[in-house]
Amino acid sequence: MSSQDSKRIKDLVEERKREKQQRREKRKHAQGLNEYEDYDDTFAFIAGFTSGGAPYGITHEEMEEFIDNDD
Repeated sequence: MSSQDSKRIKDLVEERKREKQQRREKRKHAQGLNEYEDYDDTFAFIAGFTSGGAPYGITHEEMEEFIDNDD
């Protein structure tokens, strides 16, 4: 592996870390804007619960996509 390849891999890893951090910050921001306590580690917004008690709604990943597309 050449030094160029190593540098490119290192740069890609750093870019992924930055992207992950940005997603976390967007998620925190979205949660901060949510005036209700209808969210958890999986869902950005819990719309309701099934008859068995399982929550359903918008996941954090779906919310991130929505926010990204809104820009």
